Amino acid sequence: MPGVCGVPSGTITLHTEGGIVHRHALPADGAGVTQWRTSADETPFVRVEVRHPSRHMAALSNPIILT
Repeated sequence: MPGVCGVPSGTITLHTEGGIVHRHALPADGAGVTQWRTSADETPFVRVEVRHPSRHMAALSNPIILT
């Protein structure tokens, strides 16, 4: 369950080889949690992006390989 602090009212998106699979807006204080469930049978990896309201990148994970 990814958690993000300090990004004012941005957006968290989870990506797989199929594109965006989950999107969650952060509240105005920038602290939030999002949940999304999958398995290695459904997708080989997940990558997380956090963007400011202006769409500029705030954080980006390396692909997380599911096994």
